[in-house]
Amino acid sequence: MKTRIVLSVLCLLVGGFAGSSLARHFAQRHQHARAVMWLAQVHLDRLSAAARAGQCQDFETERRRLGVVQEELLLAFPLAYRQEADFRNQADAFASAVRDARTESNACVSAEGQFKPIHDACEACHRDYR
Repeated sequence: MKTRIVLSVLCLLVGGFAGSSLARHFAQRHQHARAVMWLAQVHLDRLSAAARAGQCQDFETERRRLGVVQEELLLAFPLAYRQEADFRNQADAFASAVRDARTESNACVSAEGQFKPIHDACEACHRDYR
């Protein structure tokens, strides 16, 4: 009886350790992609706040940062970008929305109107790839 309990506890410990190791291993494989998405969300939220507040300088700063994150997306998802036309189209639409906002933001016109295409590009991609 005691042997069964000890053996059961030992099996649970070994299984827990193995499960934890596997979970860490699989989480590490996708950490870059998850980090890029979290960072993009942070800058998108800050871009939205700047647009709502009409803070053109902050909007331009966050738009530039989002442009850098957009470039990082291509590094985070290289196979998807090369092999999937839909993903490539979504990524290019996002880059275009960020780039177009850059052109208009120099004149500081309707930052909130410029935010919408960027947000829509993010949502369109997430609809297909979440």
